[in-house]
Amino acid sequence: MRGCIFAVAMLAMAAAPRPCLGQSVENSPIGQESKPHQGLSSSGEAEGILSDCTSHSGTSCFECVSTPQLTDFGVVVDSTPCRWCPASQECHAYGSLKDGACSIPIHTNDVKNTDYSKYICDAAAYPHVASDFSNTDVDSLEQWVIQYLNNFSGEKHVFPTYPGGSTPAETGLYKMEDTASFAVASDWGSGTWESAAVASLMKAKNADYTMHLGDVYYEALKEEIEIQVFGKDKNDHQHGVEFPTGSKGTFYLNANHEMLSLGNGYYDTLLPAVSQTASFFSLSNDHWNVVALDTGYNAYEMFKVINAMNELKETDAPQPDEVVKWLNETLGLEQACKGDKRGLIFMSHHQPFSDFVKDDAYLGTASQLAAFLPSDCTVLWLTGHEHEFALYDKTDTFGVSKTVSMSIYHRLIGNGGFPQPPQKPSKHTTLKAYDNRSYKKFELNSEVRGEKSEEYVFNGYFTMDFDADELTIKYYSVECASGEGGETNGTCEVAEGPSMTEETVLGTEVFKINKDTGSVELVKQDLNDKVLTIIAEGEEVKLEEVKKYRQRWPYDDGSGVWVE
Repeated sequence: MRGCIFAVAMLAMAAAPRPCLGQSVENSPIGQESKPHQGLSSSGEAEGILSDCTSHSGTSCFECVSTPQLTDFGVVVDSTPCRWCPASQECHAYGSLKDGACSIPIHTNDVKNTDYSKYICDAAAYPHVASDFSNTDVDSLEQWVIQYLNNFSGEKHVFPTYPGGSTPAETGLYKMEDTASFAVASDWGSGTWESAAVASLMKAKNADYTMHLGDVYYEALKEEIEIQVFGKDKNDHQHGVEFPTGSKGTFYLNANHEMLSLGNGYYDTLLPAVSQTASFFSLSNDHWNVVALDTGYNAYEMFKVINAMNELKETDAPQPDEVVKWLNETLGLEQACKGDKRGLIFMSHHQPFSDFVKDDAYLGTASQLAAFLPSDCTVLWLTGHEHEFALYDKTDTFGVSKTVSMSIYHRLIGNGGFPQPPQKPSKHTTLKAYDNRSYKKFELNSEVRGEKSEEYVFNGYFTMDFDADELTIKYYSVECASGEGGETNGTCEVAEGPSMTEETVLGTEVFKINKDTGSVELVKQDLNDKVLTIIAEGEEVKLEEVKKYRQRWPYDDGSGVWVE
């Protein structure tokens, strides 16, 4: 978010003392509501300052988090059940020494909430539960800061490019058939039960190509990629999550979280696994040209050698000079809508503009592309970074600090796997529809800003089916295990997770190419009005004041100041 100022502030918050075993949490710094009453052990005797949590080690997660810990002189605090560490299969009291070995243990805030306990324990079979990435929960904030400070120092990875030649590995120019299928997700690499459901649904499509538009959390480290992308088991008790592979190819884009580890995990672990030479490329046939861009490499202002304590300031996410040269000399982008009448599709991690932040988003790449393209050459641009689903009407100019003249259909599909609280637009330009449904309410490990829980939206993905000059895109979200969330616009039951086989269609769009101009045209749009918030033409939009903490760390809304 705000670099050193933010990191130090969060580290101070994260380092606030936790209640030790035997200390009442009634007046603890996390501010949890306490409901003390006389507590008894399983034998019916008060245990004083000891906890009965350890008696549940080796039993089950459900038994553990359904058990109140005994604190001062046998007083039970109902809002503080025992904690469960999936890695060690141990049960312990909040604030015990075991917390250090299990950075964010499985927990609930209410020992009587057995339905939620069931969900949270089922989710513990995955590398992360959704609330691990909260920017409200104290334990989660601590992990963000620790990961950042430990890994965002050193020398930035060299930027690989293409040596030149005749093969795709030498040029970045890949060919696809006139009939081809894609399954694509962005911001997916969270390793949660929900991201596993998205992967399962994508795999069932049996697509020719799969693509991830970037972000593996926390920082796309080698071990995070192995567990949360390649599906390696985290330990004996938690299995990994695997990104589905396409029958003809799988591609990974670079993003800002990949660069929080200086790009080392992305370039040295992720790309070699799919024999991908560089972070940018194109897939084309006689009708379409899909161009993948790298908005991540220059997403932060960095010197060659980076110091985590004073460098985390976002840029407008421009393309590296090597990519601009490739666009010009190898791809021949200046011929789009001129000599080259193929439909042009851009794929990137960062979005060119957004109605969900108060100012400009990332105009760097858009400005570079606009220099190549005629202003009336309409393209399709699919992005992530914002962890939500949103569709925009055709947009010809955008930008606040400066204006970019570029005709695009912008499609934001950043809802792949990261837990994002529901949001409303903070301004209205060309926003057409967005998914603001609440998937589930998650209990937090603390009360910050008066909040004890957090709601997250439904995760999802999209498919692209090419058939000569016609492209059909379908947008999907996961469904509740009960099958009730998609059509009723409702939150999943507290005890259930996502379905691994059922999904909700958010909408279908058909694009065609204007053969005279080369522009992409939207010829059909069918949106699911049961689940999406759709803005009718001329409708007054209900805007929301931008909160400083609404987007996940690290994210900058341009204000430069962190305000509680």
